Amino acid sequence: EAIVRVFSSDEAVIVVGVRLLYIAALFQLFDGFQVVATGALRGAGDTSTPMLANLVGHWLLGLPIGWWLCFRMGWGAPGIWMGLSTGLIFVGAALAYFWSTRLERFRAHTAA
Repeated sequence: EAIVRVFSSDEAVIVVGVRLLYIAALFQLFDGFQVVATGALRGAGDTSTPMLANLVGHWLLGLPIGWWLCFRMGWGAPGIWMGLSTGLIFVGAALAYFWSTRLERFRAHTAA
């Protein structure tokens, strides 16, 4: 709350700002995970999978869910951030799955 009060003294802004900071903190965890997974796949020579996972996760899941939560459910700014976070969680999970399948292939190849 103290962080938000640096930028505004309006109580309504503070309430929303605090909620957004909690969502942003959670968002950062998943964003960091997907960045690492993207880098691992890129290092393995696979740039298509992260691109497709991000396309699906952000544009086909995160944005529509965020729009729905924000405007249809009336959640406002926290709704859009929760929707985008949902898309990001999908991206991270998808990239973890694809990395694990690549890892098995790499292990089989190096063991041979």
